Amino acid sequence: MKPLDIATPALVRVRGEGRTFLALWRDKRLWDLNPLTLDALLRLPLDGIRAGLGAITGPELDLAQVELAAPAESQEVWAAGVTYLRSREARLEEAKQKTIYEHVYESDRPELFFKAAGWRVVPDGGEVGVREDSTWDVPEPELTVLTNAHGEVVAFACGNDMSSRSIEGENPLFLPQAKVYDQSCAIGPAAVLAWDVDVSRAKIRMTIEREGKSVFDGTATVADMTREPADLAAVLHSSYTLPVGAWLLTGTSLVPPEPYTAKPGDLVRIAIDGLGDLNNTVSLVKHSGAEAKPTRHARR
Repeated sequence: MKPLDIATPALVRVRGEGRTFLALWRDKRLWDLNPLTLDALLRLPLDGIRAGLGAITGPELDLAQVELAAPAESQEVWAAGVTYLRSREARLEEAKQKTIYEHVYESDRPELFFKAAGWRVVPDGGEVGVREDSTWDVPEPELTVLTNAHGEVVAFACGNDMSSRSIEGENPLFLPQAKVYDQSCAIGPAAVLAWDVDVSRAKIRMTIEREGKSVFDGTATVADMTREPADLAAVLHSSYTLPVGAWLLTGTSLVPPEPYTAKPGDLVRIAIDGLGDLNNTVSLVKHSGAEAKPTRHARR
């Protein structure tokens, strides 16, 4: 793997020697945490995690002998919606029932939805997908929060919440199909430890290239979020047990405007200050053609 452009300590999952394992990126060097796993680490309270990682001294890994994997094991991945003004505007653009999204933006209760199982997460350098049965698709760059089993914020990363705006826009109840499908979620390149980085005003940038030409270049800032990331994480944990923690995408602030729609071969780069770059290529996710239309009896 190539050196990470991250100045502060970060948890990294890598593949090498026929196994996938946890490592610590620190001082521009990679340290093997074997036999510690991310699942085991996130069962601990935050004080225990900090103390344990602070005592790590080796062995050091050769970057040339490993490749980067997604920073997720058994963690569920969830997402929050309509946490920035721009995401509210984008939802209103796509939706036929506009008052739903106006209400979510102003409501005391945030929108939270399931996004992916940890084993499905696409790493930096991997392929994210667009559904074959969708006509309007976008990548969504998001600050992504890693929590432990106790709901405490452990780390941050760049996230890409790939979405079918055509499916979601048809009816809000189709949100799971617009959001949850193969290759719909990328996180990385690493989990930057929360106590060593300040993301409260971090700049978010997303660029998209198609056939070597720029088709989108936008920036925003985490400071424009209307809800605190730690508060969103606390709500996720409030009545739902997550024994090995979770990743939470905290909402999008950059939505490529029409007529852009993601196409296979597009190169998407998401960068957040202090968290490095998440780079992915878009590919097509096939659809079987399956349908479940109402029967005549159901229409009575």
